[in-house]
Amino acid sequence: MSVPAFPLSASSSRRRLLDTGLRLLEEQGFAAVSMADIAAAAAQPLAEVYRHFGSKNDLVSGFYQRVHDELEGRVCDLPAGTVALRFQTLMRWKMDLVVPQHRLLRSQIAHLLDAEDPIGVLSPETESIRLRGLALFEIVVRGATDAPAESLISSLAQTLYAGHWGVLGLRLLDRSAEGRVTDGLLEMLSAGLALSTPQLSTLFGPLLLGQVAAAVGQFLQVAPAVDFDVARRVAKLLLLHRKVLPTDPADESTQADEQSIALHLPKLHYYIRQGLPIHLILPAFPAKSPNPRKVLGKLPDLGEEIALTFLQSLCDAIGQVYAPGARISICADGRVFADLVQVSDADVSAYNEVLRQLIEQLGTSALDIINLEDVLVTDSFDEARTWIMDQYGEPLEELKARVRDTAHHRAMFNGIHRFVSEDGLALAPEKSKSRVKEESKHVAYEVIRRSNAWTRLLAQEFPHAVRLSIHPQHPHSDKIGLRITRAVDNWLTPWHGVVLLRDNDYVLVKRHQAEESGAVLVEKHGQPSHYVAGPNS
Repeated sequence: MSVPAFPLSASSSRRRLLDTGLRLLEEQGFAAVSMADIAAAAAQPLAEVYRHFGSKNDLVSGFYQRVHDELEGRVCDLPAGTVALRFQTLMRWKMDLVVPQHRLLRSQIAHLLDAEDPIGVLSPETESIRLRGLALFEIVVRGATDAPAESLISSLAQTLYAGHWGVLGLRLLDRSAEGRVTDGLLEMLSAGLALSTPQLSTLFGPLLLGQVAAAVGQFLQVAPAVDFDVARRVAKLLLLHRKVLPTDPADESTQADEQSIALHLPKLHYYIRQGLPIHLILPAFPAKSPNPRKVLGKLPDLGEEIALTFLQSLCDAIGQVYAPGARISICADGRVFADLVQVSDADVSAYNEVLRQLIEQLGTSALDIINLEDVLVTDSFDEARTWIMDQYGEPLEELKARVRDTAHHRAMFNGIHRFVSEDGLALAPEKSKSRVKEESKHVAYEVIRRSNAWTRLLAQEFPHAVRLSIHPQHPHSDKIGLRITRAVDNWLTPWHGVVLLRDNDYVLVKRHQAEESGAVLVEKHGQPSHYVAGPNS
């Protein structure tokens, strides 16, 4: 089956142009390709190319962003181990991402090394990328079993970041089979790092590292005005409400430590240094579960009202520490996996329409909604879902391997599998529990694959946005799992439960739990809205 090419929205048009431009530049060479060539190859008007990319240099900058998006998405999968092991792992990931564009980057070496060139890795124009890169290496160091004292972490991270440019440069110039020369150098560097890191605790270690870091700091040319104080306060506000996946014992703390916020600081700073409202994106509010034991119906109710009001209050709270405030784009994901969870596209449309009305009625002006049809112009949601998976989907076996081998990926799968199984049992009571649970495994994997594909698409659409999630996340993930209501567990959401009002608070529960407790159903404008605890609840 061929995958149709859809007319794209403005933001998805940018993604296609970037893909096409990078391919042509790699295949034909930087000098040989014109912006008109890129427009013709992408079947887009030349004006559309210039609307997104002012020059070919902007395509290279877009590649830098794409590499860091991928690395940030994988950083919580860094192995538990020494600084040397984590450094080597991150370097191999980055080389794998860079090598497909090695001809392009090799041809631009002189420009990459020019600190005054717009695509220079040390130029003012690429400072935000350097800050993101430094954050990655800080996580490498902070999460290591042989991490040095707190006062040395930043210096070591800067030194490793500067050193990694030498490894990348050699890899671009390496003509040996599969980059074996560079691999050998990386092995030697890692071995030296394994020997030297423990020495940082000696008398002369801090002195030597301090001298090296001072030189490196000038080399990196990060503006002295860069101050993460405001960004750190905003990050800690967000992390007050986070939901965390169970991970290894060493990662059980839910405190907003420096490793937790490291990835988010450069993105927050991107907006703060320009005085812009901080943009946060939240894939959420898909549609109501089809399970009548969980929800009251197909339309939003008091649970969604509370969640929307909370999100607005979060933006207002950010405004108290950063005057321009924040805005949240709810990237409704119901279209993405509706067919998997037995929800019709018509029900998704009805849910979204009422949700938009609620945003207006509640005065939650910092919120907006983005749907699949806002990103991809299509008359067929089935074909659009196929297209997304073709463009952004990951191999099923790779996902299964992560679930098998990694605690936090396994916890995510178990949470989704539980929800799918519960709905499957309610919708197919004639099937045995064991059969439904087995069938639900496939559905759970596909829900996660599509959710991840949607996340990758959003990363292309909004490369600078701070990413939130409705699900619990690894403590050091590039997404912050956000608790938007008070629920009986970390997984329950307004579209999988009902609000139960009690004398002094409320809680989100499943519908059957509210009814079994003797709670009384309350309607609003002729529609079921929530439950109130009865005298014997």
